[in-house]
Amino acid sequence: MLRGRFIRLIVNSSLASAQAQAVEVSGDVTFVSDYAFRGISQTEEAPALQGGLTLAVDSGWYLSVWGSSVDFGGQGTLELDVLLGWSGDIAEGWSADVGIMRYGYPNTEFEGSNFWELYGSVSYQDFTLGLAYSDDYYGNSGKYYYVYAGYSLALTDNLSVDFHVGHNEFSDDSSSSYLDYGVTLSTEVLGLGLSLAYVDTDIKDCKLCDSRVIFGVSKAF
Repeated sequence: MLRGRFIRLIVNSSLASAQAQAVEVSGDVTFVSDYAFRGISQTEEAPALQGGLTLAVDSGWYLSVWGSSVDFGGQGTLELDVLLGWSGDIAEGWSADVGIMRYGYPNTEFEGSNFWELYGSVSYQDFTLGLAYSDDYYGNSGKYYYVYAGYSLALTDNLSVDFHVGHNEFSDDSSSSYLDYGVTLSTEVLGLGLSLAYVDTDIKDCKLCDSRVIFGVSKAF
């Protein structure tokens, strides 16, 4: 209940301060050949349809809803997430993004499938460092930290490559902790975003955690 009141207070104060500001609406629809979350397939290595909608104001506050098809072996087919956060410049060349996020699985039946996460990141030019924390991660697995780094390199005006590495730390069971990493090539053709990614983890003997190449096509609006 305390967390829910905290969210309502933030939403109410944010909406009150945004009354005199213009609200920008943006979104996207994406098809990917596999939905990999922190290196692990959420679709049994099958394709996924995804989409998101964001309301943002000039002060940097935003409210987003994002969804994806998933496949947990018959234990759920939909992920639906809600984010409340702030992003913006904090100094010359520096920017930040902080917020709270609820991961929801409306038609998943087992206990602990829904969870909350605090997130934050700081970027300097093309480098990003980030941290996410949950006091009770997916499946009631306890305290969880995700520390990651990324670098985006523009190859041409219409072609970029992004590098990513992240450490997943399970405080209550360190044997479950693992590393994920990947490289993504992105471009735009005829108004469509195209991406080709290589993702992998250091988890052994796990079919859904091994290396793979993922293709994506998206349309922003």
